[in-house]
Amino acid sequence: MVVCRTMGSWWGPSTNKEDPGWIDNGVYPFKNINGGDGMQAQVDTRDNATVYSGSQFGVYSRYSKEKRGSQKFLRPFHELGEAPLRFNWQTPILLSKHNQDVLYYGASRFYRSLNKGDTMIAMSADLTNGKVKGNVPYGTITTISESPLRFGTIYAGTDDGNIHLTRDGGYNWVQLNQIPAPVVNSKKTKSKSQTDTRLNTQQLWVSRLVASQYKEGRVYLTLNGYRNDDFLAYVYMSEDFGNTWKAIGKDLPAEPVNVIREDPKNDSILYVGTDGGLYVSFDQGNSFMTWNAGLPKSVPIHDIAIQQRDNEIVLGTHGRSLYVSKLDNVQGQRKDPEWMKKIMEKEKHKPAPNADVDDDEPGEPEMQ
Repeated sequence: MVVCRTMGSWWGPSTNKEDPGWIDNGVYPFKNINGGDGMQAQVDTRDNATVYSGSQFGVYSRYSKEKRGSQKFLRPFHELGEAPLRFNWQTPILLSKHNQDVLYYGASRFYRSLNKGDTMIAMSADLTNGKVKGNVPYGTITTISESPLRFGTIYAGTDDGNIHLTRDGGYNWVQLNQIPAPVVNSKKTKSKSQTDTRLNTQQLWVSRLVASQYKEGRVYLTLNGYRNDDFLAYVYMSEDFGNTWKAIGKDLPAEPVNVIREDPKNDSILYVGTDGGLYVSFDQGNSFMTWNAGLPKSVPIHDIAIQQRDNEIVLGTHGRSLYVSKLDNVQGQRKDPEWMKKIMEKEKHKPAPNADVDDDEPGEPEMQ
């Protein structure tokens, strides 16, 4: 397991069991390998010893736990005469599942390394709408996803609402911003972006793009707009590489959406994390129900990972630790509401041993 605080988390096989001594004696089976405000982490699964991790604004490094003094600083720089690069607070990185010598890195431009980050090559122009003045970088790439089924099919999203796709490893890019505006429920607050049939994404943050593991052209998209007091849940799905988008999750409450994940065993099951908790769909996003039993009330879910060996879902929250739960019953895909309610109540999420949840009792599951 590699954890970068809970702003981003990565989960891998681990046989460590919870031990009261972790708290009583302060002895943990984890070692610090990097400092700063931990951001994203990637692990080379060929040796499970090479770790990519870093801190805010894209300051990453590569480290081998088997080689002392092996830490290598990784960050691209603009060429002489070019505009300086901009880096998101949580700059995205991604190791290709097809070849883990290949590292992808998102600044204001998209970078690719073929040698584990030793050299990085700019593979795009600025994928954002350009620099905006301010004391925090704006106009940056926020999410990267490569198709598990096709090397070089890569999606990139930005903090100013742009969605791009390359199908040749970064040599050519197309923009995918033809997104329909959601139908606003009368109970939800209208926002300026819902006054047209096409969604104005420029005021939205692309929180996640996920290329499907089941179908090459399928991709999921989530956006959030709470920076502009827009609290609608924006969740979309495409079956044709983002050429056309379909709004899903129309019954989700008005909560900013942070992450979406496919179930690894059933392509009809989707998991969505919002600022209000965890939701699960058994019909590919047509409807969702809450799955918050055992979680603090209204806890923001910022990351979701699936540990396939033990068939567990791992949740990374905003400031409330990591939570783990089995997926066995959920993957049964039975649609009887009463049965599902019992499952949602039974499958309690287990917090990390030092998680402080005393001030918030676990929320009861709600059926939306």
